[in-house]
Formats: sequence, C-alpha cells, structure tokens
Amino acid sequence: MASNPIRLIVCGATGRMGTLVCQLAEQSKDFNIVGRVNRQQSLESCIEKGDLLIDFSLPEASQKNIRLAAEHKKPLVLGTTGLGVEEQSALKKASEEIAIVHSANMSVGVNLLFELIGIATERLGPDFKIAISETHHVHKKDKPSGTAKSMAYVVEKLCGKTPLIQSKREGEVIGDHTIVFASESEEITLSHRALDRKIFAAGSLRAAKWILGKKAGLYTMIDVLRN
Repeated sequence: MASNPIRLIVCGATGRMGTLVCQLAEQSKDFNIVGRVNRQQSLESCIEKGDLLIDFSLPEASQKNIRLAAEHKKPLVLGTTGLGVEEQSALKKASEEIAIVHSANMSVGVNLLFELIGIATERLGPDFKIAISETHHVHKKDKPSGTAKSMAYVVEKLCGKTPLIQSKREGEVIGDHTIVFASESEEITLSHRALDRKIFAAGSLRAAKWILGKKAGLYTMIDVLRN
C-alpha cells in the first residue's frame, strides 16, 4: 500500500466502466481521484494533478488520451477495447515513453483463463480441434470481443491454428467466454462468466497500484498478476 494515496485521473468517468472505477476508488484508502475526464472536464485541465490515468473511454477518445499521457509522462492503465490501427500505433509509440498496462479484459479470472488456455494448447497437441464462443449484451459494439481475440491469439502463438470464434449479442449479458478443445474421443471446456462489472474496475485499480514506478513499456494484466 502506498504511504500516500495515488492521485488518480479517470478518463471516461461517466461511462459504465468509468463510473465503477470511481466508485471503487472512492471506497479505497489507496486512491484519491483528482480528475474525472468527460465531456465537461478535459484531460488537459487535470493531467498535471495526477500520478497516473485509468482510461475506459471510447477508442476515438483514447487515442488523444494515450498521446497526452506520454507527453506528460503519466503511467496509463488502458481498459478500452476495440482499438483500431491508429489507436494501436499510438499505444505502441507511447509505450516507448511511459509504462502502460493494456488488456482486452481487466478481470483476474479471465487472465487466469488465458494462462490455462496456453497450458491446454501446449499439452493437448494437434489432435484437438479448438473453437471459441463469446456472448455479450446487445449494446457492445465490437464483435468478436477483444477477450475472444486474445484467447485466439494465445492459441495461434503456440500452435499456429486460428480458432473459429462465434459471437452472440443478446440481452444484458456482461460477458461469457468459452473455449472447447475437442478430439474424436474427448472434449475439454474452459469458460469464464462475468457476474458483475466490478471485476473489471477492481482489476484496473490493481493494475494502477502495480504500474507506479515501472519502466516504460507495454504490459498486460498477466504481467500484473505474476508480480
């Protein structure tokens, strides 16, 4: 625990995730929110007050936030998903100047799932076919989800296969992700179901405490959990 509260700036503070981050930060002695970036308050007006940024804004806003964080040498925890080529390029460039934690999913459980997928992919071998499915609420814009893409990337990196991803948008589902490893004689299923969005906010605050003092670079939640 820090001797003094971490001075936190939350970008996208009035959005669904930003609101939860603010609520949890307010309940913690480890944080003091010094900036809530939204349509009424710009990042420029408060960035010098903060020790670091947590950003859950839309991709088009995140690109500017990434650039400003790098210019002002403020570490960044980025939870925004659906980043395009320009945003990804800005992220890579900024990571040469500051420490950034970026993950398609800030949940501790989902990042454990990524590691389990890696173990299963390595040990089961080429006889198993692999398929991924994900379901989210009807308001989610990116499809497939960033988490599903990350699951597929773990598989591709280890065995060269590109798993099929099936996506559904229905009701108010927070997030369900499943991967199936199937052979002719057996089937193994790994899955994660989000029951409360607070898991993502809690993960981002955990990353915020971890990232202070880290050297410039692009990190993931798995890095956070391993240290």
